[in-house]
Amino acid sequence: MPDSVQSHARERLHFTGEVPLTERLAACQEFLKIETAAMRARHEAGGTGLAITHERAGIIDALLTCLFDYALGSYERTRGPLPAPVALVALGGYGRHELSPWSDIDVMFLFPTKTKPAAAKPLQEHITNEILYILWDCGLKVGHSTRTVDDVFVEARREIRSKTALLEARFIAGSPTLYETFSQAYRSFYTTEDPKGYIRARLDDQAERRAKASNTVYNQEPDIKNAVGGLRDYQNAVWMARVKLGITTIDELAAQHYLHADDLAAFRRAYDFLLRVRNELHFLSLRATDMLSLDLQPRIAQNLGYGETDLLARVERFMADYYRAAQTIYRVSKLVEER
Repeated sequence: MPDSVQSHARERLHFTGEVPLTERLAACQEFLKIETAAMRARHEAGGTGLAITHERAGIIDALLTCLFDYALGSYERTRGPLPAPVALVALGGYGRHELSPWSDIDVMFLFPTKTKPAAAKPLQEHITNEILYILWDCGLKVGHSTRTVDDVFVEARREIRSKTALLEARFIAGSPTLYETFSQAYRSFYTTEDPKGYIRARLDDQAERRAKASNTVYNQEPDIKNAVGGLRDYQNAVWMARVKLGITTIDELAAQHYLHADDLAAFRRAYDFLLRVRNELHFLSLRATDMLSLDLQPRIAQNLGYGETDLLARVERFMADYYRAAQTIYRVSKLVEER
């Protein structure tokens, strides 16, 4: 994330004392408008897929940190001490610092174990009023949950999607001590509690998604996220390796001899290419979509630098690069699954 994002957030979103909701909302909307335009300019200048998704996550980090700090300060000014420590945690794609322009934002408000619901309720309501309503009014799609540390494990055992989203939890604001307590406990949990069962479920997910796409990367209108060789193939490989091997970055697959360095580099390049295509798709569509439709392929190709004047030739070269990247992700993810 460019340093300018942090400095701009401090300038535009530094609210002192009690500031009317309408004023805070207007400041947040202006901040998002300016930073998104700058991000799009960097994308159009050739910014990599990962760089732009990291930047988008950084913009949301800066926005949320300012809103969260203001909300806690406002609560203490008007209602007294906080009933319990609280941490704001990013989950899923946002947690791994990867947000395409219109991706959903998944956050968790984390409280200590044994925090009584009645005690936390006033703070929960205050946070909703001061943070979530502003985010929604800014046009952001935000998924949110409020959990104690104990609740996290209950939810992770109950639902594999929650377990997976929590694998990529990342601290944003609030109590770092509370977050570290959760993070260490959760790492111990996911590496020791039935890792084979988790991997079987992820392999089933891989097989089911690939079957829906006829087990081929060569679909006319591929789903960048869920198709064979899509972003999800890469992410599933990382999740399984994290649970099985306890790794924290994909680079460790080469260090632990699960992947050759050349395969790892190709895997990362292909993933970055798909993210760049997805970013362009979001900018063009002005919404969260992953379908690389026939009608959009010529414009996406042109905007990504495919300069052939003949429309068919332009699309063919772009889609050849797409299929090559998807085939690489499919091939390397299969290597990880087998090993």
